[in-house]
Amino acid sequence: MIYLLLIAATFARALLYKFSPTPKTFIIICTLLVFVFGASAFIRVQQLEQEQITRAQLEELQEQQKIFGEWYAAYQKHIDRLDRNWQSFHNIVDGLNSVDAQNFNAEATHARLNDLEQETLDEQIKIYMLITPQGLGNENRALVEAVIQKTQRYVDAQMRTISLSEDAAVPPVDLETLKLRLHDIMIRESPEGLFTAQEISAIRAALGD
Repeated sequence: MIYLLLIAATFARALLYKFSPTPKTFIIICTLLVFVFGASAFIRVQQLEQEQITRAQLEELQEQQKIFGEWYAAYQKHIDRLDRNWQSFHNIVDGLNSVDAQNFNAEATHARLNDLEQETLDEQIKIYMLITPQGLGNENRALVEAVIQKTQRYVDAQMRTISLSEDAAVPPVDLETLKLRLHDIMIRESPEGLFTAQEISAIRAALGD
């Protein structure tokens, strides 16, 4: 585009030199042409630079979307495992209501809680190994860190509830006593809901995702 402007300017200058009534008129017109073509060239250069900046910003945004998407997919797998563990705990506790004292197996109940405690401990360790992605901007990294901290507090409460329940189920223990113990533990120790929707939504909004 700039080269075409230069060619046009040269051609126009030749015509003006040939047909201008006086040298002064020629100089004035040439000055105006230089200004017009110079302004056009400057505007075009600015447009090209702006397009380059916009492309760079878009590529950076797409890269950050990818980084967060991969992190969130891995994080969601941890949440799924936490949900399964918590559902398993409720199944164990609720299952006690469907058995009578004669059919109650204290050893089996304790073994199930012991296995669940180990599974929850394994997941707790993994949750504490989560880190914020390095490629995100500072604000989004802070939001991810808030999500991680909330999740750590949640798994801590979940782990504490299950561990205390496992201790309460150590044989010998009768059915009614165990039901009362577990009910009390659940009231005192059960984790509050894990609410991270606000942070996740803010990150996605910032990334245009």
